[in-house]
Amino acid sequence: MEQLMSKLKEHFENTIEIGLPFDGNIKKLEYYNLFCKAASKDQLYKIFSNNLCMFNCSYNNSESILMIFSIPINIESSSKNIAERVIEIVDLLEKTFITLDFLKSEEVREDKVVYITCVKKIS
Repeated sequence: MEQLMSKLKEHFENTIEIGLPFDGNIKKLEYYNLFCKAASKDQLYKIFSNNLCMFNCSYNNSESILMIFSIPINIESSSKNIAERVIEIVDLLEKTFITLDFLKSEEVREDKVVYITCVKKIS
């Protein structure tokens, strides 16, 4: 877990320095487009075999980092398995950053993915 926490912090700090900007509405994300944007700039990461992208953003008038995890859903995935994977990521986020400013989990059936959206204020 320590290694994953360190890796997540490193990606977070890199995003502060050279990350892509996001200026849209955090509550109405176009997940697929954001993941494509991150992949095109080589800023797509893997945590627990799930994709992660990060963006610089503003949240409640504060500089923040938007983190989006994608958890693929396949036929073999049970609801319990997906819930455990979501909890695993949320646990990692809480252990790494202590406090989070925004957290949401959303299943997008047409993408066959569960997205976890998290915002952490920088200062």
